[in-house]
Amino acid sequence: MFVRHDPDAAPGRPPLLFVHGLGGESLDWADVAAQLSDIADCHALDLPGFANSLLPADGDITLDGHVRAIVEVVRAVGPPVHLVGNSLGGAAVLRVAAEHPELVRSLTLLSPALPDLRPHFASAQLTVALLPVFGPLIVRAVMRADPEWMAKRVYALCYGNPKAVSSERHARELATLRRRASLPHSPLVYRSSLRTMVGSYLDRGPRRLWKQAAAVDVPTLVIYGERDRLVASRVAVRAQSTIPDAALLQLPDIGHVAHLEAPAAVAPAMRAFLARPDLIRGMSEPHGTVVDVRQVLPVELPVDPLTVPPR
Repeated sequence: MFVRHDPDAAPGRPPLLFVHGLGGESLDWADVAAQLSDIADCHALDLPGFANSLLPADGDITLDGHVRAIVEVVRAVGPPVHLVGNSLGGAAVLRVAAEHPELVRSLTLLSPALPDLRPHFASAQLTVALLPVFGPLIVRAVMRADPEWMAKRVYALCYGNPKAVSSERHARELATLRRRASLPHSPLVYRSSLRTMVGSYLDRGPRRLWKQAAAVDVPTLVIYGERDRLVASRVAVRAQSTIPDAALLQLPDIGHVAHLEAPAAVAPAMRAFLARPDLIRGMSEPHGTVVDVRQVLPVELPVDPLTVPPR
């Protein structure tokens, strides 16, 4: 499992683990991590089969496979940890918190992909990838398409203001798309992860995600971009009302990937959240790392950090 970590992090800071979404990777969290490195020992993993992480030996790239990978990393880093997840990663870390409460100190969920049987039109379009026969062909063709064209598609789908993407962010997106296209297993990983996410929407069993959300017993911050085209606002509101101790921060003009589009808003909100006294007391020290890789970009903190509204 590939995990990014700042090797110069000062000892004694609480460990924090970032988990990306369906089309993401660990490097997506670089700008947010750079702004939190003074208060947390930041790690970010590539889920099994994504970016720098190989396919798992057992071939399990379902939601539960991702959950097991997260648990493995958390135990290696040294629990309890602050868990942060976006989209698919948000659903995965929520299940970790519900089923392994001893490993988790807090949750931060950015547009979590929780069950919604009335999805946005944009998110419904993704299910074309699940069609038999044609689905794999469509996914392979899209992943091998011109990176510039693909990047524009990503921005239109995931950003509140696609025209505001910086040149640095664009260069990173192109590198991500080219790397993904070079991996022969990328279409399989994408379709399998999407299938398990859609399957979780239809689950009515004891491990259904909304039931698990009600069982989460750690403080939680839900961050939602009001221009999110993939996750409806009702999902964020329901998450805040279902999780026993949760706050909701809605960001105007922001889309599905707030950590990429507005790290200068996400990081201060997380800083305020992590400063809660009950999240500081009793925090264990990190016991190690998985992989030491420093690839974070310095970002200047805003003058007036956001505050997290009380529930």
